[in-house]
Amino acid sequence: AELNRFSLLAMAVLWAMTTGILLIIWLVRRRGTEPAVVMAPRQSRWEWIGLGLWLVAASVVYFRPHEFVIGGADAGVYVSLGANIAKTGGILIHDPLLGQLDPGLRPALLRTMPAGEAAPYYILPGFYVTGSPADLITPQFFHLHPVWQAVGYALGDLPAELLITPLWGILGCLAVYMTVRALWGWQPAMLALVALSATALQVWFARYPTAEVLTQYFFWTGAWALAQWLDRREPDGLWALLAGLAFGEVFLTRIDTYVLLALPVILVIWFTVMRSWRRTSIWFFVPLTLLTLHSVLHGLLVTRPYFSLITQVGVGLLLPGLLSFLSAGVLIGLAWTVWPRQKRRFWAGTGQAVADFVPVVLRVCAALVVVLALFAYFIRPHLSEVRLFSYWYGGGEIPALDQQNFVRLGWYLSPLGLALSVAGTACLIVREINRKTAFLVIAGGIFSVVFLWQISANPHQIYAMRRYVPQVAPFFIVTATYLLMILHRKVTARWRWSVVVLTLAWIAAIVVSARAFVRQVDYRGVLSQIARVDASLPAASVLVFNDTAPVGVGDFLGTPLRFLFGHEVLIVRDAAQLDGPLWEMTVRSWLDSGRSVFWIDTEGGHSWSAQTLSLAPPEEYVVETDMLEGTYDRRPSAVVPLIWRFSMARIVARAAQ
Repeated sequence: AELNRFSLLAMAVLWAMTTGILLIIWLVRRRGTEPAVVMAPRQSRWEWIGLGLWLVAASVVYFRPHEFVIGGADAGVYVSLGANIAKTGGILIHDPLLGQLDPGLRPALLRTMPAGEAAPYYILPGFYVTGSPADLITPQFFHLHPVWQAVGYALGDLPAELLITPLWGILGCLAVYMTVRALWGWQPAMLALVALSATALQVWFARYPTAEVLTQYFFWTGAWALAQWLDRREPDGLWALLAGLAFGEVFLTRIDTYVLLALPVILVIWFTVMRSWRRTSIWFFVPLTLLTLHSVLHGLLVTRPYFSLITQVGVGLLLPGLLSFLSAGVLIGLAWTVWPRQKRRFWAGTGQAVADFVPVVLRVCAALVVVLALFAYFIRPHLSEVRLFSYWYGGGEIPALDQQNFVRLGWYLSPLGLALSVAGTACLIVREINRKTAFLVIAGGIFSVVFLWQISANPHQIYAMRRYVPQVAPFFIVTATYLLMILHRKVTARWRWSVVVLTLAWIAAIVVSARAFVRQVDYRGVLSQIARVDASLPAASVLVFNDTAPVGVGDFLGTPLRFLFGHEVLIVRDAAQLDGPLWEMTVRSWLDSGRSVFWIDTEGGHSWSAQTLSLAPPEEYVVETDMLEGTYDRRPSAVVPLIWRFSMARIVARAAQ
């Protein structure tokens, strides 16, 4: 897609070549050697039954995707971009009409970006206009998810494209299941699977066509493979390769995941200090490095305006996380000075000194987790008043509620779930830090600190919660599961019923909080209504929306009409800057070339004032649907109607007097 050569045929050929090469390598290595006898652990029949029941239930819930095809929000941009990639074969968009548009008309017909942005305009939200070349539209985001959506679109048009995200939701849950199974067995894994699958966050974003659950799938597949590799279960580097590829693809999916680069740094330090470098390490570090460089080049060459903006924001976003780890280092250093006997023995170089010192560090870290959680839940929400920040994209100001992030996460995981997770994390740090679990604690801790401190996104519920879907929410689920597993194994048989009750109460709280999100399918029926609008238009019409709203009907309906149905779309955003004679001359040139041009009036639009053009009698249209309410300070539960009214009239040239 980066090379403008995307097609199902090309993907099939590459897949067949790769599979053939792997098959040849396997046959060559197998020749002349005795096949290894692998004693695989016996799988329980109950595990297969549980997975089968889960798959049926999850499929029923997840494969009811939101019909989010409208513009003005990230989800609609993803869908439109996926369809456009399937149609054109490339990510970057070349629009001849835009290229022919006189520069004097751009301030009136394109949205001017704020100062400091890498692009002067956008034509529709999420589609930047850099101005060089004149016809170029640069879509925002990293584009691995839209390319997979393009696969769905190529296989079965828009309905199949909308099912790609639920597929990742299913696979993301399974990746978490396999990670927990590799660490502690299938029973805890099944509990984590049920808890994660039932959360409102997982249900909502498994049906919402953005990149969160694809990121989740890659991240937890990498965590599973890394645990297997570090457990030294195979000598050939296959687990290392899978881990490196999976983590590398995280960087091609979401731009806010570069904090994960702490992983290879930690591994290099660990392997060096412990003198435990392996010959299979190359299979991990090489693909991870190449895919990381690929993502940076993709940002610089393919999606530069987006990459430039988000990296600037990301520095401020990651700084609290870095400061928190520096603070933890200082606390650990202070703790070290409190135990001078261990300190002297450490510097004496005895192995026992390290063994004595490690538990101290782990206890300090566990205590720090508990203290930070208590601070975030009980103190931080009351430390500062609600701030407002300007949000140019939608106009006006919206509240910044970052001080309430931890409390709001509890709306979806339940306060009981937060408590179980915090206690489980502390317990995991003290009891079971090893090669297999260290990454889980470190990565989960880093992402939790960074995103719970500042989500740096529109705090509109449930939209703001998307940042917690890939790593944070599953991490909380996994650590809560770990605590329940330990309690169940350690308490006497007489008290195990209480652990069962606690577990059922947690699952029940998650299910209750998710009820509204399971029932609701946003924008149901909107696609068929937009298709009826398209059916009333000649092919490849030019649609001029008369819309003054910062993000309005022109953006909502213009985006799918442009990228899903193939019409040219412009919006009169600032009539004061519209050069009347130049505009009329441009429209007449479109008419002279045989194009049909339509004027679409919306509420509060500009008045028609062309001297040489007139409007045919308009037709009235209404698009009606509904969506889950947008709230800032509570978990949404109500469903609100959406009604967009507009009239559409053909533009015709007046006869010469």
